[in-house]
Amino acid sequence: MNYAFLMKLEEAALNAYPTSKQLLYDGWLMRFLGGPSKRVNSVNVVYPSTLPFPDKIRYCESIYASQGLPVIFRVPDPFTKEALNEALLNAGYTSFDPTFVLGREIDPGVFKDYAKADMREICITDWMQLRSFVGNVPIKKIAYLETILKIIVPEKVLIGCFVDEIPVACGIAVKEGDFLGYFSIYSHHQSRRKGYAKAVMASLTEWGLERGANFGYLQVEGDNIPARRLYMDMGFETCYRYVYWKKM
Repeated sequence: MNYAFLMKLEEAALNAYPTSKQLLYDGWLMRFLGGPSKRVNSVNVVYPSTLPFPDKIRYCESIYASQGLPVIFRVPDPFTKEALNEALLNAGYTSFDPTFVLGREIDPGVFKDYAKADMREICITDWMQLRSFVGNVPIKKIAYLETILKIIVPEKVLIGCFVDEIPVACGIAVKEGDFLGYFSIYSHHQSRRKGYAKAVMASLTEWGLERGANFGYLQVEGDNIPARRLYMDMGFETCYRYVYWKKM
């Protein structure tokens, strides 16, 4: 995959998971949403820099302080010079949570032999309730997701997976151009290893293909070995990696 393709993929991923407040500064995109998600509360290194890295780091620190947020840098390997990593280290930052962007070409029948279940497109409010149930997490802890879902500009779909009227899995897809992004793929803890996550992926893929997508992507944390294994078994390959940096 060449640099231009990876840049388009990165842009699509940022657009698919937006924030209500952001600031573009010399090729870096600062995002401020609040809540626990690092992707929407970090400095995203996207385009080439023209200013010295130490000066840029200090400026970002001042901006995040003005927003009452800790500063976190999200640094994708393909768009990062080693000099930036050195500057972050010298400024007292430590890297953590390496995350992989996985992708593959998609076509009809790409995900076969999945569990049969009732797939439903549902509204944001209902999906939030389903996500809370499937993930066994209080809805207040994921309230930031509702904000994100409401401000996504590209076309999106929210899926609930049901068996005997009981929700067992959920997921989201966002389509922009050729790209189909998969987000929030979860199975209820009592329904894991039964193929429901794969069924959700298949349903989201069918939706994307109907709208002209031909390349699917998702993001998975490096220490989530079961998820990485699942997606690799489904034909996904590593497109690139990014890491976060913060002062510990």
